[in-house]
Amino acid sequence: MTANHLTRELFFVALLIMFSFLSVTAQQEIKDSTVINDNLVESIISYSANDTLFADLKNRKIHLVGNAKVQMEDITIKAGYILIDLKTNEILASYRYDKDSNKIELPGFTDGNEVITCEIMRYNLKTKKGYLKELDLKQDEFFFQMRSAKKLTNEEVHYRNGKLSTCDQENPHYHFQMSKGIIIPDERIVSGPLNLYINGIPTPLGLPFAIIPNQKKKASGLLFPEFIPISQYGFGFQNLGYYIPINDKMQTSIYSNIYSRGSWGLRNDLNYSKKYAFTGNLSLGFQQFRSGFPANQNNNKFSINWSHRKEVKSNPFWGFSSNVNFISDNNSKNNLDPINPEYFNNSFNSDININRIFPGKPLTMGMKMSVRQNSLAKNISLISPIFNANLTRIFPFKNSFKINNTELKKTISRIGISYNMEAQNRSTFKDSLIQQADFLGISKQFLNGISQNATLQTTMGLFGNTVKINPSMNYGNKINFQQIEKTYNSTINNTNIDTLRRLGMAQEFNMSINMTSILYSYFRVIGKSRPLMRHLMTPSIGYRYVPKLNSLITSNAGVNQNAIVYSPFERSVYSAGNTQAASLLTFGLNNSLELKVKSEKDTLTGFKKIRLIDQFSLTGFYDFLKDSMQLSNIAMNLRISPATWINFVSNATFSPYSWDTISGKTTGAYASAKGQGIGRILNT
Repeated sequence: MTANHLTRELFFVALLIMFSFLSVTAQQEIKDSTVINDNLVESIISYSANDTLFADLKNRKIHLVGNAKVQMEDITIKAGYILIDLKTNEILASYRYDKDSNKIELPGFTDGNEVITCEIMRYNLKTKKGYLKELDLKQDEFFFQMRSAKKLTNEEVHYRNGKLSTCDQENPHYHFQMSKGIIIPDERIVSGPLNLYINGIPTPLGLPFAIIPNQKKKASGLLFPEFIPISQYGFGFQNLGYYIPINDKMQTSIYSNIYSRGSWGLRNDLNYSKKYAFTGNLSLGFQQFRSGFPANQNNNKFSINWSHRKEVKSNPFWGFSSNVNFISDNNSKNNLDPINPEYFNNSFNSDININRIFPGKPLTMGMKMSVRQNSLAKNISLISPIFNANLTRIFPFKNSFKINNTELKKTISRIGISYNMEAQNRSTFKDSLIQQADFLGISKQFLNGISQNATLQTTMGLFGNTVKINPSMNYGNKINFQQIEKTYNSTINNTNIDTLRRLGMAQEFNMSINMTSILYSYFRVIGKSRPLMRHLMTPSIGYRYVPKLNSLITSNAGVNQNAIVYSPFERSVYSAGNTQAASLLTFGLNNSLELKVKSEKDTLTGFKKIRLIDQFSLTGFYDFLKDSMQLSNIAMNLRISPATWINFVSNATFSPYSWDTISGKTTGAYASAKGQGIGRILNT
């Protein structure tokens, strides 16, 4: 509130007190008794205006012009022009004209949660009665436009020549024309004769009277529909419904759609909520589309929308959530709703998740069901369900051995074991199977399997912890309930692939040991400030062994009965690894370079660090089991930051082998043996 506004308000309150004192004194002189004039305003009035504020003390009137505002208790009035008459305790509000003679700043009346807009308003502050002209009023989902109305003390609104619609446009596409009626807030709307208008044109549809429920408290009642004058299904009514409050935690609404060409639909929306427990909504829909003459075809469509969220406070160890958006025909283009907000949506995803945390234990479990629909590919991917259990790293030998060797004791106590298991049942099939209700065909498309994986690892230090050694072992077990078999088809001279309902198991194992350290070197640069350069080098070397545990199948099933090699788990849920043995010596070298110079801006250390090279690394391996080209290509990575706002990253591959000078093809000999230097860069 501005200082001028506060001064005006205090001055106005002082005038009211002075007028009250004069009135009481006059009454005492005539009747020799104290009588308070009931016509006086008993509440403080706050008012403001942008253009003009004029107080006529003689006639006890105040004129406000330009974004005028008057506030008293819960009542707020805004308009282009407002007149406050203290004699009659009335407020008159009206619009203004702009330079183009358009009506602007229409009066707005706010009483609590009720908002009224009109052209002219007269309101009595004492009796709480009002007269309104060209009134616009919103009651829940209903929009009213009235030629004239009166607002009574009991909050009722009596009107004449009104329009009732659920369309919020200034000129509604459809409305009911009413001669007169009464609006009882939060209870009902009572109307005399009413007639349906479409785009301003009267229709033969009408009623002699109407009683429309308008209650905020939970009570069953009719939900007003939306009229659709033109659509590909003809004209009809959209969302004609009925509301049913079940209890304080649950409510439901039933909607119907009816069109002149025979198409129709039903939808049930259920909303539920429990404080500090869960909240959600479920919508089940059915639509039937009729093409009419001459095809006379009927297409049915089911839809499910379910959203559920569980509050963490209800149970922190259990979690449940759902987000389902499923349509039976996998087509978003057909819908009885003319707006159809999902018309351009080609994918629909549905997920239901449940998980469990075990307090005090490193174990979590979860299960998930999901559906992925794609209207362009015309297929549906279903996972029903996928189950997983995860055991985070535990240290079973911690504090279990009493060994004098401190480093060995630490190594054993650091042995950690982790485990995870996943089982799933999934299928990908054509959406036509759903439309044909061919559930047997869908069941034949399902693939299922179980995957388990366990890891054991530890860490140890040598030479005062300057060298770190990290050994680890990984074991995997994959069980599939489907395999494939490839046979030769002489008719097409190609390969047949058959899916067999056969149990198969694949084992996977690998072990590795890695050793790493950090080396520092410093160089003093010649110069006036003699900056110090630090080179940080991190070398690593390791060994990895992968045995061959799963054999491939060789079959003369190729073109012209040529031999092909394949895995029986190529199309299973879990593919099988360890089909080739490997014995690898891995190595790597990572470098970083930074400069330390004196800086007056750094008041803490007096130095500033400048990164010259963030990272420059070389990695590769040597495979002892290969018969040729045992050394791999060397991968090189460089990352520098010339400024804080830019990074430069470069990757390159270096080959140590020779090459054909004409074709450029790599040969099996080392480049140094062929006189071609140490090798070449293949790409960068």
